[in-house]
Amino acid sequence: MKGSLSRRWLWGLLGSFLMGWLFTLGTPDLWATPTDQLDKDITEKKKDLKDIKKEINLTKEKEKRIRGKESSILETLHLLEVELYQKEKELKQMETQLIRTQEKLRRAKHQIVMLSEGMEHTKEELFLRLIALYKMGRVPTEGLLLTSQSYLDLLRLDKYLRVIIDHDAHLVETYRYQVTLKERYQEELTQDQIQWQRNISEIEKKKREITKVSGEKRELLKSIQNQKVVYQRLIGELEERAKGLQTFIAKLEKEKSLLAYGKSKNEDFKGKLTPPVHGKVLSLFKEKGQNGIEIKAPMGAEIRAVLSGKVLYADWFKGFGNIVIIDHGDHTFTVSGYCSEVLKKPGDAVSQGEAIALVGSTGSLKGPCLYFEIRYHGKPQNPMEWLSHLDRVVSLPEENKKEKKGY
Repeated sequence: MKGSLSRRWLWGLLGSFLMGWLFTLGTPDLWATPTDQLDKDITEKKKDLKDIKKEINLTKEKEKRIRGKESSILETLHLLEVELYQKEKELKQMETQLIRTQEKLRRAKHQIVMLSEGMEHTKEELFLRLIALYKMGRVPTEGLLLTSQSYLDLLRLDKYLRVIIDHDAHLVETYRYQVTLKERYQEELTQDQIQWQRNISEIEKKKREITKVSGEKRELLKSIQNQKVVYQRLIGELEERAKGLQTFIAKLEKEKSLLAYGKSKNEDFKGKLTPPVHGKVLSLFKEKGQNGIEIKAPMGAEIRAVLSGKVLYADWFKGFGNIVIIDHGDHTFTVSGYCSEVLKKPGDAVSQGEAIALVGSTGSLKGPCLYFEIRYHGKPQNPMEWLSHLDRVVSLPEENKKEKKGY
């Protein structure tokens, strides 16, 4: 048992020596990225972001104008639909009026037929009167007068002649009136029918025009809505690019802040750092010659960076299993050992509190726990003096207590 402890102690010393050598040789390139190059990259990316935002604003303005056109066309379509409704209403009224006019025309035609029959009757009477006058014209008027036996007979004959003449004159006037009335009826009704048919034709023409314009407007509306969809999709893509670029700028600024942070005095954080894991301390600094402490934690628990920095080493290391070494600048390093899995690779930038590995038991004789070490200017530091809110009660496994009793 003593031999195994001695071998483990020797491996610990050898591992500490190798890690110390790694700290002295591995750090120069880690912080070699010049701040002015980062500033240049950030400025360039911010310019790109500004250009994208400008393009987003221009595209949004176009999309706004398209929406204005869409609204205008929708309003025009509404007015066209109202006008079309009115024209259809007028057309129905005109069609109803035309039916009444056609009925009126039918009645008028019947009246004209009746009037024509009356005119024929009048013509027959006039024709008979003309024949009678013709026959009378062959008898001298003096003969009629001389046939009168008395003055009274003469007066009576004159009266009869006058009645006949008045009747004949009335027949002529009646015929003339009937002809004129017939012509007027026919003219008026024909004109009414033509006018109503013209009105209906105009309304139907207007209806066709409205339908055509409405169709054109709908096609234009469809085109504008397609353009709006394109602009909205483009805005979405540009905003996604802007978001990605903003994230990249934030990453560059984070790296810049890490460089600046690396130049600060990490020693000022003594006693203020949050422990990498929560648990009880199993072994203290310099106990059995170790340069760090062991903290008990559940298997697979996340191990977090106590300060921002960059990963210097993340791999298996003899005597400590998987370890993660982080350079925090100002010649400050932390070592996290016994890891079951490392979550970072060399060169990765990490933030304070970011998970870097998972608790394991590789290289540990006390089950799942974390080996944690802090070095400042190449010298091992007592982590208990740097960490806060850490249970300082040492809880040693039973087997270690038995080993102590065996000495």
